[in-house]
Amino acid sequence: MRLILSLILLSSLHSFAQKEYAIGVMDTLCSPHFDGRGYVNQGDVRAADFIVEELERIGVQPFKDKSYTQDYSFNVNTFPYDLEVILGEDTLVPGADYLVSPISGTAQGDFDVVEINKTNFFTTYGGNINFKLIDASQTIFAFNFLDAKNKDLKKKISALTYEATKYFPVISVTNQKQMYSVGRKQSTYPLITIDSAAYSQVSTASIKVNNKFIMGYESKNVIGLIPGKKKKKYVVFSAHYDHLGRMGTDTYFPGANDNASGVAMLLSLAKHYMLHKPKYSIVFCFFSGEEAGLLGSKHFVSHPYFPLKKVKFVLNIDIMGGASDGITVVNGTKHEKEYARMVDINEEHQLITQVKKRGPTANSDHYFFSEMGVPAFFIYSMGSVKNYHDIYDKAENTPLNKFDQVQKLMELFVQEIK
Repeated sequence: MRLILSLILLSSLHSFAQKEYAIGVMDTLCSPHFDGRGYVNQGDVRAADFIVEELERIGVQPFKDKSYTQDYSFNVNTFPYDLEVILGEDTLVPGADYLVSPISGTAQGDFDVVEINKTNFFTTYGGNINFKLIDASQTIFAFNFLDAKNKDLKKKISALTYEATKYFPVISVTNQKQMYSVGRKQSTYPLITIDSAAYSQVSTASIKVNNKFIMGYESKNVIGLIPGKKKKKYVVFSAHYDHLGRMGTDTYFPGANDNASGVAMLLSLAKHYMLHKPKYSIVFCFFSGEEAGLLGSKHFVSHPYFPLKKVKFVLNIDIMGGASDGITVVNGTKHEKEYARMVDINEEHQLITQVKKRGPTANSDHYFFSEMGVPAFFIYSMGSVKNYHDIYDKAENTPLNKFDQVQKLMELFVQEIK
C-alpha cells in the first residue's frame, strides 16, 4: 500500500508541466522569507532547508550514513542594519541609486563632501594623493571621473578609491551597470558607488553604513542521490542555491535568474529521474558559497561523498532564466565529442535555437570538478533576461523560456553517456 501511495504521489507531482513546477520553486526561493539566500538572517541556511524538504517530498535520498547536508564555514562581510545615504537634501534609494561595496567597513554621521575629479586631481593634488597626509575628519571623498577616457588614469583612480577607504568613507560615481557581490574581507570605511543619474555635486552628505563581519559563518551544501542501475557510477547535476542576500534592512537581491532557476531545473530533473530509473546513479549537488568564491563546490570536491573518478559527467546549471536564444556550454571546446553529441541531440529533436560552445572558465561550480580531471559542462541560458546581481533579478522578470526543452536536452544527453 505504501508503494502504491508513493507512486500515486510521484505521478501527481509530475502531472503538471515542468515549467509550472519550476516557476513555483523560483517564486518561493525569491521571496523575502529567504532574504536573498545570503548571510543576513541565515537566508542561505533556510533555503537549504527548503531544498531538503523538497528532495524528501520528491523521494530523493541522502547518501548512506550521511545527511542531506554537508556543513562547512567561511568568513563573510554583511550589512544587516539600516542603510542611509543623503546627498544634500536628496535621500538615495539603496540598490537603485547606489550600492555599498561588499567589503565596506562602518561610518555614520554628517560629512563634508570633497569631490575629486579629472580637473582638480591634477591642479590641486598633482596627479596623486597621499591620504596619510590628509587631516580631514568628518570628510567623505567623492571620486567623479565620468569624463575620464584614459585607461591608465581610470585604473589609477580605481586603486586610489579603495586605498582611500583605509582613511575615509568614499563615494565613487559611475555610469556603468552596478552589480553587487559578496565580501570576504572588510575595509576600515565604506565605499558607496552611486549611479551618475542620482549623483549631484553637494557640500554635505549624511551616511549610515554599519557592517557586521562574521568569522566562521556556518553554511551547508545539499546533496541528494537517486540510485541508478549501475549504482557505483555517477552523473552529477549541480547548481548553486545561494545568492547575494541583503544590503541593509530594506534591500535584498532575489536571485531568480542567478540561480533559483538552476535550482528549479535540478529539482525538476529529480522528479523525472524518480519516475524513470537512470542507467547511472544521479547525484544532485546544491551548492552554497558560490557567490563568495565557489566555496561550496570547492569544499565538496575536497570532501566528496564518492570517488570522483567514478563520475561519468558533471552538468552544472547556472543562470537558466530564459533560453529563447539557446544555451552556452562552457568547456565545450575542452570536451569536443560530448559537445558535438549535445549539438546532434538538439538538432535531431529541434529543442532550442542553438547550443553554443565556449572555452574553460572559473566562474561557476563546474570549475573544481574540472580541475580534478572530472569531465564537466557549465550550461547557462541565452535570451532576453539580462538581470544579474541586481535588485531586478526577480521571479516575475524571469520567464524560464524553453525551460522544458533544455531539461529534455539534458535528459537525452545523460541517456547517451557511455
